[in-house]
Amino acid sequence: MARLIATAGLLLLPSWAFAAPDTTSSLLTVLLSLALILGGFVAVAWFARRYLPGMGTQGAVKVVGATAVGTRERVVVVEVDGTWLLLGVGGGNVRLLHSLPKPAEAREREQGQ
Repeated sequence: MARLIATAGLLLLPSWAFAAPDTTSSLLTVLLSLALILGGFVAVAWFARRYLPGMGTQGAVKVVGATAVGTRERVVVVEVDGTWLLLGVGGGNVRLLHSLPKPAEAREREQGQ
């Protein structure tokens, strides 16, 4: 009888050994899967910004540059139809500071690209 119980115990031993999860490999699998999914999100976002229309600067208004002059105030240069507008933005207010034609240097850089 003792021999039968010992034999049954030995037969169950391999199933216990395989039932124990290996936490290191499963953690590595989860982390690699997460990195792959996050990398896919970044790739899709990059593709959308780069290649889909309306996501870039193909519109009628193009922001050339901007700088902060205070905590809530900014000076922004905007290009509209070949004209550069210098705008003061702050406090729920947008004010035209100056208007000038697009500089020749900017036109040459745009044509060279």
